[in-house]
Amino acid sequence: MFHLKESSIEWALRHLNRFYASDFFPRAFEFAAIAHVWSDIKRHVRNLDLHAYVPQTPILALALKPNGTFRVVHQLDPIDSIIYTALAYELAAQIERYRIPRTEKIVWSYRIKPSVNGSFFNPEDETYSGYLRQTKQLADEFADGFVVTCDIVDFYNQIYTHRIQNLIVEACGPVFEAHGKAMERFLLGLNTLTSRGVPVGPAPSIIIAELVAADIDQKILSYTRKFVRWVDDIAIFFKTREDAERFLHELTAFVHENHRLVFSGEKTRIRSVARFVRTIRDAEAEEKRRFAASAEERAMNEYYEELIEKIGPYGDLDDAFDSKKFQKVLDAIQKDGRYEILSEIYSRALKEELEKSAPEFAVLRRIFRNAGKYRIRSILDTVLKNFDRLLPLIREVTLYLLKVLTKDIAVRYKTQFQRILENPRAQLPFVNKWVSALLEHPAFNAVGLPNNYDHILGIRDRALLAIRRNDRTWVKGYKNAVDTLGPWEKRAVLLSSQILSKDERRAWMRVAAQRGDLLEVAVSKFVTST
Repeated sequence: MFHLKESSIEWALRHLNRFYASDFFPRAFEFAAIAHVWSDIKRHVRNLDLHAYVPQTPILALALKPNGTFRVVHQLDPIDSIIYTALAYELAAQIERYRIPRTEKIVWSYRIKPSVNGSFFNPEDETYSGYLRQTKQLADEFADGFVVTCDIVDFYNQIYTHRIQNLIVEACGPVFEAHGKAMERFLLGLNTLTSRGVPVGPAPSIIIAELVAADIDQKILSYTRKFVRWVDDIAIFFKTREDAERFLHELTAFVHENHRLVFSGEKTRIRSVARFVRTIRDAEAEEKRRFAASAEERAMNEYYEELIEKIGPYGDLDDAFDSKKFQKVLDAIQKDGRYEILSEIYSRALKEELEKSAPEFAVLRRIFRNAGKYRIRSILDTVLKNFDRLLPLIREVTLYLLKVLTKDIAVRYKTQFQRILENPRAQLPFVNKWVSALLEHPAFNAVGLPNNYDHILGIRDRALLAIRRNDRTWVKGYKNAVDTLGPWEKRAVLLSSQILSKDERRAWMRVAAQRGDLLEVAVSKFVTST
């Protein structure tokens, strides 16, 4: 038998409340309901024997990639998200010790340092910029040599789960064998006993991916220390082509025999450093050019944090956006000259990037995240005009829009929002889910978007939209059919009962709690408490 520690379960909820359960899906309301009845949920998870537990089948979706193809992404059942997060947390520190130390300047991606506030990773670590700089230093050292660049095909979805238990024991020691068995069985259960893949989206999968990559690192170390790695992108430097070719042969065999992984034929190659270095210099120069005003950005961030400290802590900033305290902070920031400087920087950077035939999505992602943080609206017009082109960043774009939307903006840009809703690509299920999340914003009450539910694919998303629209007729239409729905849809319909009269809502939720599973009971109690 194997049980999670109570402290790990507590940490998992902090992580899931502060961050998203998946990097690809909107925040699930279930975690607010779970927090409402946390003692019951925690007791349930604490009592589970993870050597016998079988997780629920996760939701799979196809997220659009910048190159026009799709990646498979996952959303775990909320209870499974807690289990997966807590289990990864108990392993995280040991896995980090097994990895090549960060002081070696070899492995740059996702240095693990769990914090009390629920973060798996150290936000102060220098990451991609350091990776680029170290790559350039190695290129200078091997100026007349050759470089092997490797990239694993569909890395997360191809990880061989039957090796997970052994890898955990190797990295963490025999005392963690029970953890290894629990993790391997959990991942196999998610995949319905298929022995490939970790879920794409949850942060714990990063921990597992880095564990697998760390084993590959050890193989490379047996040949050379002259390499750098960012997730599954590896660059290894040699003085001669013969050495590079011999090494690539051995590494390809090791990766397949031990992990059933395959290197990409397009991205894995041997090149002269002289040819390779041009792309590195271009990337580094672009980073510097795009954010030449990073000093202003840092000053702005310090000012922002200073104002936050003056008014005291009040939870997650994104969640607190509508609070009066946050609005005071925002007003103070927007009066400062640095806000105007930053606003212009991002507006110009976005327009320049979109003028390219192939925009750099890493730059665009940074623009949207920081523009959302500071509620910069100067890029709004550009975003809406280029929404279709920005669909590979639908998550970042939607989160940005949700932070800057007001009733006035919804009215002013009604035509553009209507076009987004009617865009044929908005009928792609993954895109539709994020468009639905956007339309849940109360600002759209001012313009009546959408006029009906025809453009919204899922019952879950329609239920959440019905809450915003205060559409009691829609909710009542599912009252007697709720037990025929799938779990995700059913919970959303139960949540939508919050717009019914108090007596009707409580009577329905009393019956739902008697019939329902653990999460349905949590949602029922959460609704009746409002």
